[in-house]
Amino acid sequence: MTVRVILALVLIFAGLAAVLLTAVGLYRFRDSLDMLQAGALADTMGVLLMLGGLMLLCGLTVHTAKLALTLVILWATNPVSAHLIARMELITGRGIEPQELPGEGEREL
Repeated sequence: MTVRVILALVLIFAGLAAVLLTAVGLYRFRDSLDMLQAGALADTMGVLLMLGGLMLLCGLTVHTAKLALTLVILWATNPVSAHLIARMELITGRGIEPQELPGEGEREL
């Protein structure tokens, strides 16, 4: 095995460990916002590590470009979707009116 393959396997297993540890840790959280934050962070970090390892395994090919594009799309959409879900949970699940929020109220949302 070459250094590239060993480094790729380390990255893949580190990403897998991050996702698995988060999956186990999600059962410890009781609040939905805590679970959402932990899940979003694991998705972002785990995907980076695993796709980075796969890119190292593929070398400089078309597959690497596809994996990089997948990484960019996931990194752009995952935090945004987690943020929108958290805002909707805050508004609908907590019983807080938008006017009662600190700052600009409805414009804050």
